[in-house]
Amino acid sequence: MSMVYDELYAMQFPTCPGGTIYIIRAGDTLYSIAARFGTTVNAIIAANPGINPLNLVIGQPICIPVPGPTPVPCPGFIYTIQPGDTFYLIALRYGTTVDALIRANPGVDPNRLFVGQRICVPVAAPPPVPARTCVLMLSPRVAGSNAGGVLWLRTDQFGTTQVLVGGVNLPGLPVGQDLYRAILTWPGGTVSVPMTPVPGQAGVWVGTAVQALPAIAFTSGTVDVFPGPIVSAFLRDCR
Repeated sequence: MSMVYDELYAMQFPTCPGGTIYIIRAGDTLYSIAARFGTTVNAIIAANPGINPLNLVIGQPICIPVPGPTPVPCPGFIYTIQPGDTFYLIALRYGTTVDALIRANPGVDPNRLFVGQRICVPVAAPPPVPARTCVLMLSPRVAGSNAGGVLWLRTDQFGTTQVLVGGVNLPGLPVGQDLYRAILTWPGGTVSVPMTPVPGQAGVWVGTAVQALPAIAFTSGTVDVFPGPIVSAFLRDCR
């Protein structure tokens, strides 16, 4: 729900003298809210006559009978959560630690991040990364094979890469194997993208993932489709 709607709800809600208007979010309970604001479930119920603790509604405004937390200046830069983000990946990307992120974001639950959420990363802001798109044709590794495929990568300004890989004319899997995997490898790192068959199209497999790929992956990385490898390519050949 947008900030505008939050403000409208707050204006329509009965007065909350000395307290704080809070808008219910996905996963909230009165217990978790009370713990977050340093109050009790009974105090919240008393401040909200008629509230049903077992049927909270996302977007519902409630009164928290304590003053709101004082904003803490961010000793770094503000980052907006992207699909696939975790505190671990963000810490790895910007050269900090999960503990440092937790300390810089009191009240943020690392296990309940949501896309669009703004958090503090306690390091100097990195220079912007230019967005880029890479299309790479995959070539057969087996003599006489007509297998092929394509790898599509799109990296945004945050360094997050959307991966889409497709294979065509892939042979039947060996006994004991249940799916193909596209393995992206570069010095010091690897990403495995599971591929699933496209119904009604024999030999066609596709897979998707969201990853944080370092710049080195595009200069010295490879992609191979296993078992096999059946098809492969060098990431430096992106166009």
